[in-house]
Amino acid sequence: MAVVIGSATTVVVGGVTDGFQSVSWNVNRQPTRLWQLGSWDPYNTQVGKTITASITTYAGVLPTVTLAPANSCADSTAVKDITIDAQACSGPVISLGYTMYITSYSYSKGDPVGFATESWSFQFWEDSEVGDYPSSSSMIPIPDPSSVIQGIAEGSRSGDVGNGSTDLGIRFVDDPGAAPADNYHIVVGTQGSVSAGFPGVGNADIVQIGLVDRIGGGLLQAGGEIGQSNATIPHQPLYYG
Repeated sequence: MAVVIGSATTVVVGGVTDGFQSVSWNVNRQPTRLWQLGSWDPYNTQVGKTITASITTYAGVLPTVTLAPANSCADSTAVKDITIDAQACSGPVISLGYTMYITSYSYSKGDPVGFATESWSFQFWEDSEVGDYPSSSSMIPIPDPSSVIQGIAEGSRSGDVGNGSTDLGIRFVDDPGAAPADNYHIVVGTQGSVSAGFPGVGNADIVQIGLVDRIGGGLLQAGGEIGQSNATIPHQPLYYG
């Protein structure tokens, strides 16, 4: 285990170097073992490799991203260049540097007199190398995908931050400025809570759910207001030789 010092750890996302609150990452190697009768030794093992990262920023730090669902086998454009240099108290510096696909986004301002944050999640599919499994040279790596396509994004928002829907960090396909403007896919619900006691106050909000074509750019400050939003951006790796 390495103890990481935050004040000495640097993060760069799309050229932005300031305003990051926290970061987490995971390099995951997934073995698929082929079991055989008469033995506890696998017949063979296939190894996949994915890298994920989650970054929380103060709202508005990263620029907005326009989402473009795939109409062909071209790679998704919902990407960010991410570099993480985590300074450990002992051992080598932990470094990651990838162009990663955005898989989810959220905006949160829960305190009327506080500040808002945005959270971004990323994933990257990479081929496994011999160094990923030094105990055996017989394992079968999964190659890099031929392309990674983007699906249609869906999200929700609630609250009263700002005067426009994009102040909450997501834009529905039906919002002004979105295209096409005549696709009405927003549905509406409500949520709320209150508890007994003094002062015994709660809140209630209208919740909107719809198709999303842009994320990011939420307001950092909105005095007396709260709000939240989230969106999931599906990605699918393709392998076609």
